[in-house]
Amino acid sequence: MEEPAKTGRFGKALERLRNAEKRPYLTIREQLRLLDDGPARPRAAPHLSSMPLPEGTEERNGAGAHYVVRKSYPDDHFHGKVRLNRSEAPDFQRLLELARNRRGPVERERIAFLDTETTGVSGGAGMCPFLVGIGYFRDDAFHLEQRFMRDFDEEASMLAALGESLQAFDVLVTYNGQTFDAPIVENRCVLARLDSPFAHMAHFDLLFMARRLWRAGHGSCKLTALERELLNYVRGPDIPGAMIPRAYFDYLRSSDAVSLRSVFTHHAADILSLAALTIHAADRVVDEPQPLDDALDLYSLGRIFDQAREDARGARCYEMALAGGVPMPEQARAMERLSVLYRKRGDVVRSMELCGRLMNMDEFSAAGYEGAAMLEEHHERNLDAACAVVRDAMRRLEGRPGAERTVARLNARLDRLERKQQKELFAAAGK
Repeated sequence: MEEPAKTGRFGKALERLRNAEKRPYLTIREQLRLLDDGPARPRAAPHLSSMPLPEGTEERNGAGAHYVVRKSYPDDHFHGKVRLNRSEAPDFQRLLELARNRRGPVERERIAFLDTETTGVSGGAGMCPFLVGIGYFRDDAFHLEQRFMRDFDEEASMLAALGESLQAFDVLVTYNGQTFDAPIVENRCVLARLDSPFAHMAHFDLLFMARRLWRAGHGSCKLTALERELLNYVRGPDIPGAMIPRAYFDYLRSSDAVSLRSVFTHHAADILSLAALTIHAADRVVDEPQPLDDALDLYSLGRIFDQAREDARGARCYEMALAGGVPMPEQARAMERLSVLYRKRGDVVRSMELCGRLMNMDEFSAAGYEGAAMLEEHHERNLDAACAVVRDAMRRLEGRPGAERTVARLNARLDRLERKQQKELFAAAGK
């Protein structure tokens, strides 16, 4: 007998979710079996638990009950070196613009910082977010809500309450949330026949901007690495992320929250670091760069302004990066972009100086040679010199593997320059 066709938006969403599964995943039962390294133990009654959950309350809604922990941090609270309450909406708006997030004006109180902790053994619909938290500003304080399912039958209640809470916000801020947190929550909402809690929100994933700002200078862009290096925040004793699923399954088997309490602490630190790092990133793009800033960070900031077509600020950052001793190959890239920016501004002398430095480097710079040829042709009106520049570039590339496309482009330029020379010769002979 054929399975009846699914109807309605939830049926269609569920079908899409199932079709999207490209690899096998473990069910919750299989995850429990995988993590259980000993004989099955009966779950203890809650009143016998040796360590309770962090202080919180039980909340109920139409889907059941779940557990909520709430905290507030006053306006003078520092997370590392960042005071959370100094966040300003215009600064955040500026960060969104440079991140190419097309959104209108944003109010600080309408921003939610979200992070999840999951069963995390495998991908797919079998992975559950058992702890979902949001941080937000209200009045002069930063507030934190951590919603927790004490067993799998509380998932729908937790997700429904999350959706209700997020109705008060317009912008969602996460760290790697576009590929991890948000899809997992939305998948579980589909299975629970709930609407996506993020459908009405703009999503800003800070990870992508963090990579643009700091990967060149700091390497790892893990949240824990950046909070230590940029925020001067040290967590101290902390549960490793890989151990968090085991801590949850241990709690399910025993009702003992001895390990789970550290998960709540870890999760709260993640959300606070997300908010503080967002503030720090906004400062980075709003405040004027300083000569003592890391040269690679200045180069990265220059690229962000350059790509946003803010030529003056991009050029300033590139120049400061060069003065600060930015290493290769970023030094060459900075000079290449500066030569273009100065040429656009009509500063022929500085642009030609940069092209000359690029042409004298051991590493071949096509941008340096092509920039010099353009300056000789269009500004100096010296076709002979332009042709000489192109021929020198082709000589350096002769026999070099992988340079075919560059050679073809230079050949085309040389042909055009030589035709232009011939036209000028004919024109001069006809006078």
